[in-house]
Amino acid sequence: MTAPTAIILAAGRGLRMGPRGVLTPKGLLTLGGETLVGRSIATLRRRGVEKIRIVTGHLSDAYEAAAAAWGAGVELRYNPLYAERGSLHSLLVGMEDEAGSCMVLESDMIYEPRALDFPFAETSWLTLSGPTGAGDEVYVWTAGPARLLDMSKKAAHRPEPHRGELVGVLYLSREEARLMREVGARVVADAPKADYEAGLVALAAQATIECPRIGDLAWAEIDDEAMLKNAEGVMRRIEGASAA
Repeated sequence: MTAPTAIILAAGRGLRMGPRGVLTPKGLLTLGGETLVGRSIATLRRRGVEKIRIVTGHLSDAYEAAAAAWGAGVELRYNPLYAERGSLHSLLVGMEDEAGSCMVLESDMIYEPRALDFPFAETSWLTLSGPTGAGDEVYVWTAGPARLLDMSKKAAHRPEPHRGELVGVLYLSREEARLMREVGARVVADAPKADYEAGLVALAAQATIECPRIGDLAWAEIDDEAMLKNAEGVMRRIEGASAA
C-alpha cells in the first residue's frame, strides 16, 4: 500500500497553557531538546510517511520559522478560522486536495513509535491506550471486539465499559478519508466548533474504524503546565524503551 499523507493538527490557541501558550504553539514546545512536532515528523518518516501537512492557525509564523529545519515533504496549511472553528474544520483544511489515505495526529503530544505500528491498508484504525490518569482523557467505546462506536471525556457516558483511551493517532484509508470530507463538512455546518473526534464518531456510523489497543503504550498529551510536567516523565519512559 502507498504510504498515507500525515496531517498534524496544530491550529489551536493553547489557552490552558497560560502565558506559555501565548508565546509558543503547543506543538513547538521542547522536550529533550526537540519540539513535539519535530519528534512526530521524525517518527512518521521512520514509519515510511514522507508527505506531512501541518495545519496551523495560532502563532502560524512560529511554524513557518520552524519548518526550514524539517526539510522536504513538510507542508504548512493555514486555517484562517482557527479561532472560530474546532479541530474538525482544521482536519478538513488539511485534507483539501488529498485523494489518498491519511494519518491524522494531534500536535501537542509525545508517543511511542509503536502507536503507528498497524497496517496502512483498506481498514482504518484509531490507536487506543490503557489508562493514563493524565487528565483530560477521551474514552472510547467499541462495538464488538474493536469497531469504533462512541467517544466521550466522561467515563460514565455509556453503561458498558470503555475499551481504552484515545491517543490522538488515526489512520484513514482512501475510502474513509473521502467519507470524512463529506461527513465532516456536515458536522461542521451544524456545529462549527466541533472537534475532530465528533467527525470521527459520525464517520464510524457509516464505516468501519478498528480500535487496536496497546495497554502499556507510553504517551502524553500536553494541555497545561501540569500535563507538561507529566509529559517529561513519559518522555523518559519512551527514551528508556528505545534504548533497551
